Amino acid sequence: MKRCKATVIFLAVLTMGFVFTACSNKSKYDKAITEASKTTAVSAPQKDYMTEYGNTDLSGDAADNALLAFASGLTGTSGVDNGNNDILSMEKIITKVNLEVETQDFDNLIASIKDDISRLGGYEEKTEISGRRYYSSNTSRYAYIIARIPGERLKEFVKTVKDNGNVVNESSTSENVTLQYVDTQSRKKALEIEQERLFALLEKTESLEDIVTLESRLSAIRHELQMYETELRTIDNQVDYSTVTITIYEVDRITPIEEKETMAVRIKNGLSNTIYNISEGFKNFVVWFFVNLPYIIMWAAVITVLALVFRKIHKKIRNKKGNTRSVAEKLSSDKADNSDNKID
Repeated sequence: MKRCKATVIFLAVLTMGFVFTACSNKSKYDKAITEASKTTAVSAPQKDYMTEYGNTDLSGDAADNALLAFASGLTGTSGVDNGNNDILSMEKIITKVNLEVETQDFDNLIASIKDDISRLGGYEEKTEISGRRYYSSNTSRYAYIIARIPGERLKEFVKTVKDNGNVVNESSTSENVTLQYVDTQSRKKALEIEQERLFALLEKTESLEDIVTLESRLSAIRHELQMYETELRTIDNQVDYSTVTITIYEVDRITPIEEKETMAVRIKNGLSNTIYNISEGFKNFVVWFFVNLPYIIMWAAVITVLALVFRKIHKKIRNKKGNTRSVAEKLSSDKADNSDNKID
C-alpha cells in the first residue's frame, strides 16, 4: 500500500515538472519572438509563424523547431524580387568555340595566338605542345590551347586565328543560364536576410541552449552562402570570358578548299595527290638512304668479309678433295700396272 502511494506521489511530481518546463519555454520563446518583431518589420508569413508558435506550449525539440521556423519565416520574399528584375534584364549566356587549325608555320602561329590573347585582355587556361620525338616517325607537331577571351572581343579573336591559319573545322555552342543565375541569386539573398534576422535574434537571446541552436543554423547558412557565391562567381567568369579551344596541327601541305565534286575536279585532285605522294616518297627514300648510309656501309663491309672467308674455306675444301682424288687415281693406276706384269 505504501509503495502505491509513493508511486502516485512520484508521478504527480514528475507531471508538475513537465508542466512548469513547458510554461517556462513558452514564456521564453514568446519573449524572443516579441523582441525580434519589435526590431524588424513583420510580413504576412512571419505573422503566421508567430500566431502558430506563439500560442502553443513548446518544450525540447519542438521549441527548437519553432525557433528555426520563425527565423525561416523572417526571410519571406520581400526584397528579393526587386533585385531579380535587374538580373533578368541582362541575359547570362555562356559561349564556347572549338577550332581545328592547320599551319605550315607552327612557331609563328603559336606566338601570334598568344600575343592576341594578351592584347584582347584574355588569358591562357591551358596549353599543350607535343611532337618531334627522337624515335617517332612523325615529325609534325601538335598544340592544344584553351583560351579565355572577353565576350565582346570573341569575334575579333576568331577572325585573327582564321587569318593566320587554315581553319578546317569550327563549332560553337551557347548556353543561356539566366534562370539558373536568378534562382541562385534569390536563394543567396534569402539566406542573407535570414542571417540578419538570426543575428538580431541572437543578440536578444540569453539561454545557452538557444544560442547553440542559433549558432548551428548560422554556421549552416554561412556554408550555403559560400557555395552560392562560388557558383555565381563561376557563372560570371564563364559569361564574361568565352572559352575558345584551339587544336593546331603542323602540316607539310594545307588542305585545299573544297570544290564541287565534278569529274574534272576529281581527276585534278587525284593527279595532284599522286604526284605529291610520289614526290614525298622519293624525298623520304633519299633522306632514309643518307641517314642510314653508315649502317649500309658497315653491313656491306661485314657481308664482304664473310663472303671472302667462305670463299677461301670453300677453295681449301675443294683443293683437298682434288688431292684425295689424285691419290686414289694413282693408286688404282699402280694396281693395274702390277696386274698386267703378273700376267706377262
